[in-house]
Amino acid sequence: MEKESGFIQSTVISTRIRLARNFAAFPFPAKMDEQQASDVVYLVERGLDELDEFKKYDMQELQEDEINLLQEAHLISPALSRSKRGAAFVSKDNAISIMVNEEDHLRLQYIFDHYDVYKAYERISAVDESLGSMFDFAFDKKLGYLTACPSNLGTGMRASVMMFLPGFARSGGLKKLLPSLRKSGLTVRGAFGEGSTAEGYLYQISNERTLGLSEMELLDQMNETMLSLCDLENREREKMMATSEVEIRDRCLRAYGALTHCAILPSNEFLLKMADVKLGILLGFFKTEDLRELHGFIDGMRPHSFRIANGLRDLDERACDEARASTVGRVLPELVQIK
Repeated sequence: MEKESGFIQSTVISTRIRLARNFAAFPFPAKMDEQQASDVVYLVERGLDELDEFKKYDMQELQEDEINLLQEAHLISPALSRSKRGAAFVSKDNAISIMVNEEDHLRLQYIFDHYDVYKAYERISAVDESLGSMFDFAFDKKLGYLTACPSNLGTGMRASVMMFLPGFARSGGLKKLLPSLRKSGLTVRGAFGEGSTAEGYLYQISNERTLGLSEMELLDQMNETMLSLCDLENREREKMMATSEVEIRDRCLRAYGALTHCAILPSNEFLLKMADVKLGILLGFFKTEDLRELHGFIDGMRPHSFRIANGLRDLDERACDEARASTVGRVLPELVQIK
């Protein structure tokens, strides 16, 4: 069980539970006027003040780089970033974010930096229940929670798991599984959700079905699928090692060498090469003390995160790419070493 748990930790990056809710007293966001939109934000802010400390982000008042930073951290969606009537409330630990006036009045989400769909649901469900005790959510006895898009009717819940699947990606195995996943009511997307492409072997597995099953049934289904995918990914990695160990080792070493000895490093190239470095860690070519620390390092290299954290807002893209190359060349050898 310990070995299985370790493999899950090397395959699953994070878990997210998102709940869609609407106030019964207001039309859906697409039909609201300015005053109603403002009233919804006010009600949510008032309700959250009674629960915990949340930081408010008003989309209309934020600078573009601040919006992009929130989006990179998966705290807001692209749809909310384009809304001039929306807001987001984020918990102190950045694990909970509540988007207001996106497609629905409320999109509550909890992101857990490990794998546990049940724990993630338990935490965001507590916030949902607290707000539900204060306000009247739109609910129908037969249809469940009423949402702007019919695909979210019922539980209004999306459970998703971010997975690192290099074995599947390189073999094409995931593509073969897509029909059976869809048949089970699940979908596969890129790292940033709907409409995004996979980057660095990262895939988001989530439920599409929200009607006709309870929250626990959906979570059980997600858990079973995730365990199965982890097992299949493990087999794909074993096949890689059995048939192409030297070639894969060479690819991983070349990626490490390029990252530690380059002068210009665009973000997209960094992500692609770091995916091969991480694959090298999992296959035993490299060693690292803490995969979670490495994940944090990778996230910090994203364009807006890197600019803001390093005070580079006024530099052009080329200068940022040079600074990223210098930083990666200095820090990566401290995090990852060749065996």
